[in-house]
Amino acid sequence: MKLLLLALFITAGTFAQEKAQELCAPCHTGPSEDFNKHPHKAAGISCDACHGMSGGHRDSQGMVAPDKIAGPKEAPELCGACHTKQLAAFKQSKHFTALQANPRRTANCAVCHGNHAPRTVAAMQAQCERCHATRPAACKQPPAKTTAKLLCANCHVPHTLAKIGP
Repeated sequence: MKLLLLALFITAGTFAQEKAQELCAPCHTGPSEDFNKHPHKAAGISCDACHGMSGGHRDSQGMVAPDKIAGPKEAPELCGACHTKQLAAFKQSKHFTALQANPRRTANCAVCHGNHAPRTVAAMQAQCERCHATRPAACKQPPAKTTAKLLCANCHVPHTLAKIGP
């Protein structure tokens, strides 16, 4: 009997997860299609993990906001609930300090990594260059040793963006 209850509990979680995205997909086709490509989807995470079950939103046919929507300043805490090490590192960065002062004009998790679909490495690099088009001479030279896919990460620590080495 205990084994049956455990199996039902595990299965119910899977059905609830799929149900959340099924409930969102008819109105939010673009984000839902994007999310199907996201590693979070493959890990069993659904819309409700970030947006809550949002029953009021669904029942009002979208006239009520979802339970949770992370603005630029809230994104790090939302993402950091699961990505704790990355949040701790990001809180040490100049981007985090700038985010507190001007949330609309600086990077947060979604700016770099994307919202519902992950950004490719090339898209992340292009995103860096949107704000950092003018770079110091040292950044214009190819790195002495290429160790990362993201060009900036050859010289800067991901999330803190502190300079590596001298």
